[in-house]
Amino acid sequence: MEKHSGFEVSNLAPAVPPRLQPETFTETTAGGERDVEMLNALSVDVEDWCQSTFDVKAPITGRVYDNTLRLLELFDRKNTKATFFVLGLVAEAFPKLVEEIYDLGHEIATHGYSHQPIFRQSRREFDHDVRRSIELLESITGEKVLGYRAPDFSVVPSTLWALEVLEELRLLYDSSIFPIRNSRYGIPDWPRQPRRLQSGKVKRLIEFPISTLQLGRTNLPFIGGGYTRLWPSWFMAWGIRRVNREGLPVVIYMHPYEINPQEFDTLEVKIPLQQKIHQRLNRRKVYGKIEKLLGEFMFGPIREVLQRLRFSAQPIAYAPQ
Repeated sequence: MEKHSGFEVSNLAPAVPPRLQPETFTETTAGGERDVEMLNALSVDVEDWCQSTFDVKAPITGRVYDNTLRLLELFDRKNTKATFFVLGLVAEAFPKLVEEIYDLGHEIATHGYSHQPIFRQSRREFDHDVRRSIELLESITGEKVLGYRAPDFSVVPSTLWALEVLEELRLLYDSSIFPIRNSRYGIPDWPRQPRRLQSGKVKRLIEFPISTLQLGRTNLPFIGGGYTRLWPSWFMAWGIRRVNREGLPVVIYMHPYEINPQEFDTLEVKIPLQQKIHQRLNRRKVYGKIEKLLGEFMFGPIREVLQRLRFSAQPIAYAPQ
């Protein structure tokens, strides 16, 4: 048992012998051991651009619907399923979108209701925000929500109490911690692999951190969001293979607006020039990069990846009492 940022974590990820190829790991079956392709996790944070980087109180627009449909078309063409962390405000505005995502076989998880970072909420406000989003999503799909991702990866050292709330809400996993050093988010000493948390009130919750490359003592973000715009395709593919070689699945995250290079031309709000330049950088290449990665590697929803790692992902185990 190890301690990280005050939490004890159990390493339940499988070990991988060096002889295996980067994209494979050893699976034990009734007939013995066999090498199977590594399943990586594909995730989408379903939100409008303004809530993400500009104004959490901005109204939800039809852009999020259109952009998400385009992602769904891409995933369907590549025969790939994903976890969609749906913002409650989006689900409220477009319940039909949640139905379409669910009917196509993707996992519906929660991104909270309002996209307010956790460090701007009290414990009671956070509980209400996540609970409200869960109830909304479950009323649309009829299936229990298993996972959560915080707005702006705001599970940081000062907000680790939020994990206790997620456990109280009977969630199976969280995917909010970014094990990097960043001025906005991150817990640099957090383990890079999915682990079950065991500390205080948290006994069953699994943390599936955002993927990084370990270079010496430094964790380097290499894929997802703005990093997908920053890094070339070959580097991200190399990073996935390197992480898979460690026996670890990669979790990719993205936002629907990132595949729309014309997003800024349709916004009704004025955006600071520096932010506009930063957000426009290489956006026209994102769709093609994601399409290429989906053709090179095997991806699936987070709950399926956790099942492969011997975590119990059955909703019945976390059904409300």
